[in-house]
Amino acid sequence: MKNKREITIRVSEQEFAMLESHCQAVGRTKTDILREFIRSLGAAHGNLTHQSTGMNE
Repeated sequence: MKNKREITIRVSEQEFAMLESHCQAVGRTKTDILREFIRSLGAAHGNLTHQSTGMNE
């Protein structure tokens, strides 16, 4: 990845605990899990990763 962007999100304590528990169970970082989820969105929508979505950043 050449250009990286940073995302900050607010989640409930329960959501954070769920993510943290999952990460520990599968031995991966929160960043890895969230990146994989975001990439799955592209696959679900015809791989938008290399296309303009027309949305403002």
